Amino acid sequence: MDGVISDTQVIHAKTESELLKDYGIEIHPDEITRRYAGVGDEEMFREIFSNARQKLPKIGQLVEKKWKIMDELVRGNVKEIPGTSEFIKRLKSLSLPLAVGSASRLAFIELVLAELGLRRKFDAIASAEEVKKGKPEPDLFLLAAKRLSVAPEDCLVIEDGVSGMIAAKRAGMQCVGLIKNKTEQAYPADLLVTDLREVPIDQYIQSA
Repeated sequence: MDGVISDTQVIHAKTESELLKDYGIEIHPDEITRRYAGVGDEEMFREIFSNARQKLPKIGQLVEKKWKIMDELVRGNVKEIPGTSEFIKRLKSLSLPLAVGSASRLAFIELVLAELGLRRKFDAIASAEEVKKGKPEPDLFLLAAKRLSVAPEDCLVIEDGVSGMIAAKRAGMQCVGLIKNKTEQAYPADLLVTDLREVPIDQYIQSA
């Protein structure tokens, strides 16, 4: 969801960057997105504090502080990633089952989709808070596939984060990477696009 359907990955990264400044850790939001998009909050904060050789605060309190800020920032301010509505409309016209698999909390997923008027477009939702291991492990996407009653090998995941792309491949699914710059770095996806409208859905249906 974050960074594929909605622009909320930007809000995640900015919020996390500002929180970390309170502990003397400077990390740019773009760097957070590049390294940690889709990674669970606890895992991300633990790694960042470890790399900075800083004492880890009470992780539960830090995560709750983040989500309180996120909820306040998102209401009335969510924007879709360009091409999202058009792409989803095309998928629905083909009667394809759709799921959201997100590292965000369930309540936040519901809030964002409601803000964008897209909740009814999805047949299932899966959150990282429902599985033992988040991205880059495959658990989240396997749960989403299960809720759609679709075999993993028949699923196509669209991801903007490296950890999510790795998770998709580990789940045995095909993966399209939605990125800003195709020459920026290597991505573990089957196909890279800079706009959802570039995804050759007919090709994937034919090869299923």
